Amino acid sequence: MPNRFIPVSSSQGTKTALQNINHNLMMLDAETYTKTIEGGGSTQMTSGKLPNGRFGEVFYDAGGMPRILIGQAPGDGRPGLWITKPGFNVLEEVK
Repeated sequence: MPNRFIPVSSSQGTKTALQNINHNLMMLDAETYTKTIEGGGSTQMTSGKLPNGRFGEVFYDAGGMPRILIGQAPGDGRPGLWITKPGFNVLEEVK
């Protein structure tokens, strides 16, 4: 189903951007799967329902550490984008 998500642009107001992000996350929530991309013997990316029960995408570094989270914060579910320094697990650092 291409083009099922609403793009979020930098020219939108905060309210509209958050509504679009929430709509996109609800669309993702409606999907009943988690897609994991493996490469080089370790997980490279996880998309959909994450191990913490939230939804989004997690990107892993070469050593298998989750470093980038796009989606819902593990603690309160707020939408966002988080990137940690090397050696820090983004799922544990974001509250």
